[in-house]
Amino acid sequence: MCQIPENFLTSDLVHHPRCDKPKFDLSTHNTASKVWTHARFMFVFENGDLNMAAHYLAERMHEPFEPFPFACVAVQQSVRDDFVERVRSRFRQVKPHVATHPNFERSLNELKMGNVKYVVAKEEDAPPFASPILVTDNVIHLFFSSSPSGVVTLKSFNTISEAQKIYCLETLSFDAVHLFDESITSVYTLAPAVSCIQFYVNCFDVCTMPILPYYGMRQSRSLLHDGYHFETLELGGIWKIIVFPYTTTLVHGCTCLRGQCTCGPENKVCVG
Repeated sequence: MCQIPENFLTSDLVHHPRCDKPKFDLSTHNTASKVWTHARFMFVFENGDLNMAAHYLAERMHEPFEPFPFACVAVQQSVRDDFVERVRSRFRQVKPHVATHPNFERSLNELKMGNVKYVVAKEEDAPPFASPILVTDNVIHLFFSSSPSGVVTLKSFNTISEAQKIYCLETLSFDAVHLFDESITSVYTLAPAVSCIQFYVNCFDVCTMPILPYYGMRQSRSLLHDGYHFETLELGGIWKIIVFPYTTTLVHGCTCLRGQCTCGPENKVCVG
């Protein structure tokens, strides 16, 4: 995602210039959050990079009330248990401002009272009340009311059609979808059936500024920039932005004979 530059001027700096006041308010207030700030959805397919997906998901789950949190993840059934364990192994104790957050405490109590299945860190890594929470039962976020829950719900699917249904059953409005699959073509099957605009395949934290002007003009366009393929196109009557890395063999798998591979770092993609 795009980062705020160091010399960024806020309206407060313009209207109330003070040399003894920082540009940004860094204080943390444990007040109930009422609105999701750019919630995200993740799809993990059996041929996707499970380690990358698990690492990225677990890292975000340690700060669930920061902007761009993950709310839901859908995992292909064949790798569900493996993926859950990879995520859990990356859980560590959350900071006090998360563990004592009103929304987080309420969600944990609701899970306990409702006998809902969920996963937390191993005891040696974090106490249950101060661990990221991955809900593995068949519930949607409506179970936690409309405010940010501080937890991630996980469901499994066998086909892309089932994956689409999982997304559509959720009541949240998602800012972006992250998809991990060796076959990049799956995003073109999935995207027309979901309402989200931004799709990131096998990547994260990629600034979409290079493609935004074409999206704003509703003009179909694809371009390569800084190691990524950016594309804007109309799918299902809605204009979408799709991003994926082109500096890996995910775009074009190696077709060279064993022992005769001509691929190399300087070639970026397979030339066999």
